[in-house]
Amino acid sequence: MKLRYAKRIDFTGQVKEFAQEAAFGESVIKMLRDKGKAEVAIVIDRAYGLKDDTPYLISDHLNLSGNNPLVGPNDAIGQRFPVVNNIYLDANDTMDQEETWSLGNPLGKMQYAIAAGLHPGVTPTDAELEFIHKLGAKLYCYNLVPTMIVAAHAGLKVVGVALPEGASLRPDILATLLR
Repeated sequence: MKLRYAKRIDFTGQVKEFAQEAAFGESVIKMLRDKGKAEVAIVIDRAYGLKDDTPYLISDHLNLSGNNPLVGPNDAIGQRFPVVNNIYLDANDTMDQEETWSLGNPLGKMQYAIAAGLHPGVTPTDAELEFIHKLGAKLYCYNLVPTMIVAAHAGLKVVGVALPEGASLRPDILATLLR
């Protein structure tokens, strides 16, 4: 899938070319539901609970927030209960083969992680973080998971990027996300 018309949302304040959002909310929901030509949403969220400062591509998530942004009347944009299996795009799915080969597929050089989505403001204790890791999540975040749920409702695939505090995206990865 090409990223040309992608909805680009940044919750970190690091990528000025993306829509800057402080937190998931109505403006994000509206942006995703007004999808236009978009087939993909690129979501960059702050990552916590990591032992390194490496940015990760998200391959899956655990919604541990206790919330679902689709509660209430169904919006006509999509199915009431969208399928979220395989919602996250693999690096190989983000570009045409010719482009991937010529660029060396910069997204393909990123490591993958499963993210745990927590309710904003919740900071897990060391024991809770260990449990989150045992469940298979490498990190936790606050905005990616509800954004992904609304994106799935709108029929969009998601490229999820988890960016630890103090980390930044390499220029070649950023250029790929802006294609």
